[in-house]
Amino acid sequence: MKDPFPRRAIGGLAAVFASFLLLLCFATSAIGPAALAQSQDLPERVVAKYQIQFSALGKIGGFQFRSELKDGEYELKANAKIDTAVFDYFGTMKSSGTLAAGGIRPDQYTFRYKQDPLIGKKKARRLKMGFKNAGVESVKFVPPDPVSKRAIPVTKAQLQNVLDPLSGVMALSLGNLSNPCDRKLAIYDGKARFDLIFTPARKSSKRPDLHVCFVRYVPISGHKESDGKSHPVIDGQIEVILRSIPSANIVVPYMVTVPTIVGSAVLKSKRIDIEMPNRKRIALKD
Repeated sequence: MKDPFPRRAIGGLAAVFASFLLLLCFATSAIGPAALAQSQDLPERVVAKYQIQFSALGKIGGFQFRSELKDGEYELKANAKIDTAVFDYFGTMKSSGTLAAGGIRPDQYTFRYKQDPLIGKKKARRLKMGFKNAGVESVKFVPPDPVSKRAIPVTKAQLQNVLDPLSGVMALSLGNLSNPCDRKLAIYDGKARFDLIFTPARKSSKRPDLHVCFVRYVPISGHKESDGKSHPVIDGQIEVILRSIPSANIVVPYMVTVPTIVGSAVLKSKRIDIEMPNRKRIALKD
């Protein structure tokens, strides 16, 4: 009987999960330069919980996201866990920064994870990244994570006006809640510099508050040249369904679908709690 879960795909689950982390963060509520003057109308706190499913394996984990905004300063936290018979993963992310007249200004970003595959070595790593003058100032991995000699070098110019993965949360403009699927984000995750391009796919005929977006990953540098031609895990377009919440002036992700070589991984909203400056609370359940 043929193995229904190929060995080469087991390691790829880490990449699938990394895609979830990035896409959820990038698709979540946003503050653009045009919205800064109205920041008092934005939520002080957003707490979101999601469930992760993988094709025939069913529920394999969960993802939680939390944002805090006060006096023009933001703090973002996320954690996720995957638990299967062949792969375990736990990761946490944290980012902080300020809202300036020119846009989002991240100050610091940290990411740590542990992964324990059935086949292969256990791995644990921490990353700390600092920003200064709208650019990346420092990057430190523990233990060290040397850049591959085959990787396309990341230039200093490419590290200007970029966002870390969680500060990407703040990058989608709130100026047009009726069409949030029109955005290009410049991201640096400590090793790779890439763009994420959101484009409209369709509107839900039954749910006018739902917007379906396609997301395209465009590698710029920090990756091996062969990786820029085809992704080893993703085999098709990533789809993100955003839910607009006019009463809170934000957009939140409702569902993320990532096609892979062994089926689709789906992240779906279970509960979102929003607290506005006037103490008004908004609760959304699936």
